[in-house]
Amino acid sequence: MATIQIENYLNSTFKSNNALRNWLILLFFSLGMIGILHHEMWRDELQSWLIAKDSSSMIDLFNNLRYEGHPALWHTCLYLITRFTHNPLAMQIFHLLLATGVIYVFIEFSPFTRFQKILFTFGYFPFYEYSIISRSYSLGILLIFIFCGLYPTRNRSYLPLAAVLVLLANTHAYGLIIALLLTMTLILDGFLDPDIKILFNTKKWNIVVSLAIVAFGILMAIFQIIPPDDADFEGGVIQVDNGGALPLVNNYLIEDKGADWRYFPFLNKRLLTTIVIIWRSYIPIPNFFQYQFWNTNILLNGNSIARIFFILIIIIILLYSTALLIRKPIVLFLYLSGNCVFVFFSYTKYIGQLRHHGHLFFLFLACLWISSCYIKSDFLIEKFNCSQKILARLNLVERSKNVYLSGILLVHVIAGLFAFSMDLNYTFSGSKEVANYIEQQGLKDYVLVGSPDLTAPPVAAFLNRKIYYFESDIYGTFVVWKNRKLLTPIEVIDGVARLIKKNNKALLILNYKLQVKRKDLNISFLFKSSQSIVRDETYYLYLIEKKPVNSDLAP
Repeated sequence: MATIQIENYLNSTFKSNNALRNWLILLFFSLGMIGILHHEMWRDELQSWLIAKDSSSMIDLFNNLRYEGHPALWHTCLYLITRFTHNPLAMQIFHLLLATGVIYVFIEFSPFTRFQKILFTFGYFPFYEYSIISRSYSLGILLIFIFCGLYPTRNRSYLPLAAVLVLLANTHAYGLIIALLLTMTLILDGFLDPDIKILFNTKKWNIVVSLAIVAFGILMAIFQIIPPDDADFEGGVIQVDNGGALPLVNNYLIEDKGADWRYFPFLNKRLLTTIVIIWRSYIPIPNFFQYQFWNTNILLNGNSIARIFFILIIIIILLYSTALLIRKPIVLFLYLSGNCVFVFFSYTKYIGQLRHHGHLFFLFLACLWISSCYIKSDFLIEKFNCSQKILARLNLVERSKNVYLSGILLVHVIAGLFAFSMDLNYTFSGSKEVANYIEQQGLKDYVLVGSPDLTAPPVAAFLNRKIYYFESDIYGTFVVWKNRKLLTPIEVIDGVARLIKKNNKALLILNYKLQVKRKDLNISFLFKSSQSIVRDETYYLYLIEKKPVNSDLAP
């Protein structure tokens, strides 16, 4: 009842969809500009920027991307931008324009209610994760929505959809997965068309050319994603605890610290952790009581009872969504196969983080969007011989669809506003502070050493100069993920000592407090950045100098 009243109020306030669209886009873009101007970019954002900026040609760009595990579409866009400016703010503005495009397409072409469109605009993923943080994901979401908007035109021509699928497949690995799923959905849609013979006879070349285009684009993406044999995405990461060097669990994985799964002894922890990505994608509520809120979930650190609760919620979400789509068999295929593929990929290859899991929720939105293109079918209901009681419950599910979706989107708004305000008021990454200190103190021309290598590129980006990375043994800006090694703080200092034999002094950028001493070196602490929201991007800056040969003999 409340959602109906809100919808009536919006209809009376905004006489046309254009008015709502224009106001929402203006507000979204304005707040986004404020957000990006206060956002300190972290390593993943600036790694892409540095690769694009420091590639001398498109051939060089593709060569540099061999160890990234991503297709080249996003980096190609950045490469074109870096031909005009080396200021990474240009990337942020370009990304915000893409995010605004997502909002425009959703408001203008989606079948959802006005209230749901408002909630979506300020939800966690479009308002924060895929707008303020500049990655390739917003480009992928824009292409998914364009595909949904073009879906009703499939009977006229498949070529526009094929072009979108090629671009989507070349955004990132999750874009590739969704492109494959959407391609299979289109094929299934064609095979189940009662007029398939007429369709193929009248559009044979359109279908053949479209399939060839999509196949080429998907193969091209797969070829780019497969890394060389010597690729190493996890080595060389150090965390220091009480002065001792400890291997740091890869920041990209969900380790679910403090998890207690003793009530599920028949399932392994990784499988349970993987299943939880469904919860995280639909309910992305961060831990409000934690400063480093990013990529947390308020219930993941709960006790066993809470864990049982959200496992049950995951089952309910899947069952409800299945019931919602059961009268649209083709769309149900897309939804169920998509969830299975995502869970399988996460379990076997890469568990990922919230920005990756969000694609599951956008798959659900795409399914709801595409389902509006189909009339209801009782094929599956008749196939399973559903009772009248089950039919009544299915009808209830359909009637409550808007309440269900609006409730989820409202949760996303709470998460989005919280994340946006935290990023606005606190330091997301300390890299910019360190770079500013180095410039203000006139230290930019010193030899710069960064360790661990994966956390130092943001500093290189803001200083617009190269850094020596011991873990990957290169002097450059971006990290090359190959032949990397794990180094202790002692080994890092030994490396610096060898490096300054000719230069006498160097600046060492770390993400931990150094507790190593050497008789032949003066190790001076210079600066510590503010505590960052990104867990391992609070930086410590040290000046390392050779002691005079006879310094120990001086009175």
